[in-house]
Amino acid sequence: MTEKHILFGKFEFPVEKGLEYLVNENLPETDFLCINEPHDTFSIMFEKDFPIFTVPKNSDRDYLLFELKQSDRAIKFFCPEKHKNLDSAVWYFYMELFDESGEAHTLPGQVRVEFDGNILRQVKGKPQFIEVLEQVKLTSTVGST
Repeated sequence: MTEKHILFGKFEFPVEKGLEYLVNENLPETDFLCINEPHDTFSIMFEKDFPIFTVPKNSDRDYLLFELKQSDRAIKFFCPEKHKNLDSAVWYFYMELFDESGEAHTLPGQVRVEFDGNILRQVKGKPQFIEVLEQVKLTSTVGST
């Protein structure tokens, strides 16, 4: 980890002022990464070898599935319905970042989001956790021979 970015496998995370980062500081490339918003609106978690989430066949909860597509990435979210007695939920996701040759590199994770009633707790506009995910890059060694 440097002051400006965190290495996690093939991926590079910029360090954004105002967010808290928990990493394995004993490794040059961390094997876990937790990004917290200090006012508890979200917490993103990545772990080495974390599996891609699949919706359980016999789930008693409904899931909202949505995808964000950009030219260099796709982010797919799996969002279980919110329990009426809880103010937070864990959404699973995976990102596909595309290198210069078009090959997809997959990064699964999860995000805990906070609700204000039935609405995501956030400042106006796009949720900050999505902005964080949009800034993730492939390391410069990916795709080079």
